[in-house]
Amino acid sequence: MSFKKAVLGTALTVLATTSFSTLAYDVSTMSWDEIEVQAKKEGNITFAVWYLQPQWRSFIKNFEQETGIKVRVPEGTSDGNRNKLMAESRRDKGSIDVMAIGASDMTIINNGTTLLPLEKLPEYSKLTTRSEGVESNGYAVTFWGNQTGLAYDPTRIDESKLPQTFEQMETFIKNNPMAFGVNDPNGGGAGQRFIESAIRHVSGESSMGEKVDRNIVKSWSKTWDWFQNNKEDMLITASNADSLTRINDGEISIAPAWEDHLSGLQNQGAITDRIKFYIPEFGMSGGGNFVGAPSNGQNKAASLVFINWLTSAKTQAAMNKAFGIAPQHPDSDASHAMISAEMRQNSTESFNAKYAAELKKQFTRNVLMQ
Repeated sequence: MSFKKAVLGTALTVLATTSFSTLAYDVSTMSWDEIEVQAKKEGNITFAVWYLQPQWRSFIKNFEQETGIKVRVPEGTSDGNRNKLMAESRRDKGSIDVMAIGASDMTIINNGTTLLPLEKLPEYSKLTTRSEGVESNGYAVTFWGNQTGLAYDPTRIDESKLPQTFEQMETFIKNNPMAFGVNDPNGGGAGQRFIESAIRHVSGESSMGEKVDRNIVKSWSKTWDWFQNNKEDMLITASNADSLTRINDGEISIAPAWEDHLSGLQNQGAITDRIKFYIPEFGMSGGGNFVGAPSNGQNKAASLVFINWLTSAKTQAAMNKAFGIAPQHPDSDASHAMISAEMRQNSTESFNAKYAAELKKQFTRNVLMQ
């Protein structure tokens, strides 16, 4: 073989390898073994998540040690990350490899072209593609489960007398003035989710579509009357954190809260670990954040390997312990959770984004401003 032919052959081989490792490969046609090999060649990803960035940077060190793939977690907000994803979706190359996505944002993102399908994940069939009434159609899976319920101080309320039905909740409020707090829904979702439960029990269940039905909204007047009738006996707090602070300080005994928020504050030592959490039998809603991979990401294989790790039973158990999330893998160890799997059966589905926005508007007008 001549030197010229040898050089040409080597050049073609290098070109083919380079093209495969950086640009010209289709993960949908690759085996998982091939994806893992390619991921190691890529060697790094950018993970856009809008909350707890310092904690994430520490948590993902296990992934980096296991795989040798480096993960960058930049600063960013939910709106900022979403807007960046949508703006970059028109480009051949984007700067985001993996992205945490709130359920409401999935209705905005054109996931048929913006995100990679995730069917290649080895345990895809065990993962959840629906959250808070939003279906991702396989372009994202849930990785962060959250749940609302009632946080309470067992030194101030007999656990055998915790309100379970909505009627018991009303009786408790009447018999224990200012012991119950609920936050302004404009200041946090825990209060909003309690108000949703109140609407279901006072105004009745309704079928809520993508378009707001004004007749359904009008029916909520019964719920606003209920709040007005009980307003003098309950404390309306400013936010999720405000409610927990007031329980911590002994000002109130019980209030709506997020499981992961409460657990996180207790892990940080910000509030006492004596505060407990439960989902009442009348039901409060859960939800979860999605994770997806932009279709124009520059490290697609590494992105899939990271998502596979993030949603695995082992990692979900670790996230349950570290962050207080509701594990999203059915085989995950949830022994560190604040509530039992049996109690999670009381979880309900939240209002969709349009009705949730209407709820805030109507509550402000008919309760807060009255």
